[in-house]
Amino acid sequence: MEEKKKKQEKVGNIAKLKESYEIIRKKYGLLDFKFMNENFEIENIDCAETELLIKQLRKHMTEKVFYILRTLEAFSNPQNAPMFIFNIIKSFSESEKELIADLYKKLAKYEIDAFGLEASYDEKKEVELIKKIGTEWKEISDDLSKLYVSMKTNHEKDNKKANKSYLG
Repeated sequence: MEEKKKKQEKVGNIAKLKESYEIIRKKYGLLDFKFMNENFEIENIDCAETELLIKQLRKHMTEKVFYILRTLEAFSNPQNAPMFIFNIIKSFSESEKELIADLYKKLAKYEIDAFGLEASYDEKKEVELIKKIGTEWKEISDDLSKLYVSMKTNHEKDNKKANKSYLG
């Protein structure tokens, strides 16, 4: 019974969030809810708990940016990276290494902008960053998918080699 109640509350919260999002989407020309939710999991924002929906949207987006940025950082500077990262790094082509560097620079810029917004709230700048990340996300996502395919392929090749060797 408790689980059913929680599910109903979540559905109600998502409906309120969609309604609130639609208002600011129209006001500021943001991307549609479906895109934002599929890419940045905005359904987890508790609409009833915030009066700063725009700031919460930006925070959700930059959480994902932060995660990807840290992963790219492990490729560029693997000092404390897990062991499997070293094998993946060795398999990257020069063009993939350039892609990692370019993505890192772009995402770092978003992180710097978000840091500034944490220091001083500015609704207009929050919206600008949301729009910038949102409109550039498809290209970023495509680039990340390319890296993923390379990582997966090369990790599987490396695992096949490791199975043939003795680690004794």
